[in-house]
Amino acid sequence: MSVIKCRFATNWVWKCNKLLLNINTRRLSKNTQSDEKNVIPPREEGKMQGAVLKKFSEPFVIDNLDIPSINANEVLIDVQYCTLNGPDILKMKNLHRSPPKLPAILGYEVAGKLLEVGDQAKKQGFKVGDKVVALNKVQFGGLAERCVAELTDIWKIPSSIKTLDTVCLMNNYLTALIGLEKKADLQENEMVVINVGLSGVGLAAVDIAANVFRAQVIGVCKSEDRTEIVRDKGAFASLKYSDKKLMNKIVEFAAERDIKDVFDGAEGEKFKTMLECFTSIYKEDHQNSLLRDDNFAVLIEHLSREGRMIIAGFAVTKEDYDEDSSTQCPFSLTGIDLVEFKENNLESYREAGNDILQYHEEGLIKPSYSMVVGLHKINDAVKFITDLKCSDKVNAADCNISKLFLCRY
Repeated sequence: MSVIKCRFATNWVWKCNKLLLNINTRRLSKNTQSDEKNVIPPREEGKMQGAVLKKFSEPFVIDNLDIPSINANEVLIDVQYCTLNGPDILKMKNLHRSPPKLPAILGYEVAGKLLEVGDQAKKQGFKVGDKVVALNKVQFGGLAERCVAELTDIWKIPSSIKTLDTVCLMNNYLTALIGLEKKADLQENEMVVINVGLSGVGLAAVDIAANVFRAQVIGVCKSEDRTEIVRDKGAFASLKYSDKKLMNKIVEFAAERDIKDVFDGAEGEKFKTMLECFTSIYKEDHQNSLLRDDNFAVLIEHLSREGRMIIAGFAVTKEDYDEDSSTQCPFSLTGIDLVEFKENNLESYREAGNDILQYHEEGLIKPSYSMVVGLHKINDAVKFITDLKCSDKVNAADCNISKLFLCRY
């Protein structure tokens, strides 16, 4: 709050008081307009409060809700933090490939303490009071004071790690780790081009590739402001996307490794097309893809016997193209879907989650976030993400990652 010092003369005191009254009146009017979008009902005993999506493309509504019960393989979490992600926005606007059934409580990255523990969870060593992080990509329900999670979707938070940090680890870093380790078999000192876009997954991929695998990372970004953030994550080169500039840089870096003729001949044309499949995500007709989290893909291009280059990041998959699209991708790029990966590789999924927590505990990786707001300000958070997607003019300090954190209070 600003304080204006007034002294020496009565008329100056009167003028200062009037000025302060006008300022406070404007603030009150502004706050009232904001609060109209975030009406908070009186609490009801035995209920929890949550942000409910009742109609598509309309604001969330704060409501009193029944506290959910749990099954033997589930836990009940006292939610301290929940992220609001791009897929939540797409679901909210009925633009997601798996639209929710209304009314719905969204939010799938959750951190907090256990309030109830099912019998199967007890057998796995979980108990009431444990701090946990959950990746609730099937049940959702995180944008509320209580949230149910399945046993295989929760991890204990080490005592040395801040709860706030863990809530922005799992989705982004799990996706990136699975792509770079399981799909690409990334090795130390290898070169990887990461299409960062606006996503937290892209930044996580840079962080893991540079600081866990010690790879040489070239980051490609949507805006000039974002390139500095990518370099801070460990990329040795970071640039705003443009066709010619990117290809020139790749030729330059490949030459330093004695990899020649990168874009020559049939293989060179194939490489150009691969890059186009990734970078076309910046085009206007694919802007919604920047809010997805299931289209992080990895391709390996063998450039010569001297080396290879890995292309990773958000890509426009083949099904995203239509007949009227300005470009066509001849490759079947399949993004990494954590729900599908978990179903087919549960042990690897769980192990990857433990690895991510360990990397963070050891100080190798550091998650990023943009802002923290209370649950009742959720519609302000929605606007933040939506504006970030549409504009390059957001201040760099406010757009270092397209992820928001909603705390309970």
